[in-house]
Amino acid sequence: MIKSEIVYFEEGGAEHTDLTLDLSLKAAKELGIGKIVVASNTGETGVKAAEKFHASGVKLIVVGHQTGFPVPGKNQFLPENKEAIEELRGVVCLGSDVLTNSIRMRQSLGHSHLSYITSTLISMKVKVNVEIVAKATDAGLLEPGERVISVAGSHKGADTAVVFTADETSNVLAIRPLQYIAMPLSRKKADEEYMAKRRAAQSS
Repeated sequence: MIKSEIVYFEEGGAEHTDLTLDLSLKAAKELGIGKIVVASNTGETGVKAAEKFHASGVKLIVVGHQTGFPVPGKNQFLPENKEAIEELRGVVCLGSDVLTNSIRMRQSLGHSHLSYITSTLISMKVKVNVEIVAKATDAGLLEPGERVISVAGSHKGADTAVVFTADETSNVLAIRPLQYIAMPLSRKKADEEYMAKRRAAQSS
């Protein structure tokens, strides 16, 4: 029998970033996991992770959005954050958002098998966690079958950490959760704030 602690946040949000990163590093050491993958749009959360992890012996992989989202031809990841992460021995991965793209393409192409899988992962609050593992494996930064801790947030920061078996996008159903470290019980507040910002940006 294995006993482990899971931290649940009543509401998701960036205010849980430091604790989520600390819990992830603690779990990596306890479980003998050598790599942590962290989602970061602009690189802000990635820099925080790099500062915490750089002397730990755990390899940090920071995964951002692909170029072209949300603005064509541009990437949200700030060059100064990429430089800071790499100076602290982290790696930055900015590959294609394969799962998220299946949702973006529904309006023009309709549903696909992958969009149904992605919608299910969204309802389980682990879509980004799975996607960044797939992206890092596609880039050769993870080996299929290895254990990795995946850290993501509710649109900003970090509040969800899960141990997964890594695999490539082409074998996404093999990216399976092994252990939960932290996650929010609800993302309603974060989702509402995110959608309000999107509507404001679209109307301006």
